[in-house]
Amino acid sequence: MWQIADGNARELARLADDHEMSAPEKTAANWITAFGKGASGKVTAEFYDEGSVRQAVVLYFHGTEQIKHINVRVVSGGNKEKWRVVMTEPDPAQARTAPPWVPKKPGELGSKTPL
Repeated sequence: MWQIADGNARELARLADDHEMSAPEKTAANWITAFGKGASGKVTAEFYDEGSVRQAVVLYFHGTEQIKHINVRVVSGGNKEKWRVVMTEPDPAQARTAPPWVPKKPGELGSKTPL
């Protein structure tokens, strides 16, 4: 999320899950263009799913009233596990679209954590 605010597509793309057929550089650029302004202000994050392997995260950008849904998952590498972001949104319109289940306001379906 902070890489979106920083506007550094290369650093944001480094967080991508490289086990997916993804487009991290293009997705990162889309996310920065679409959500960069909102990411520099107050953001609420809601976490869905159990979280030991993967987790859906919904970001609410308060200043711009935008909503972004992302998926993160644990990826094993050697003896280490690390969280990676699924970055498969090379189309700018796709990057701005949230699934229909995503609540319009924080707190409607789950926990909220202000960032």
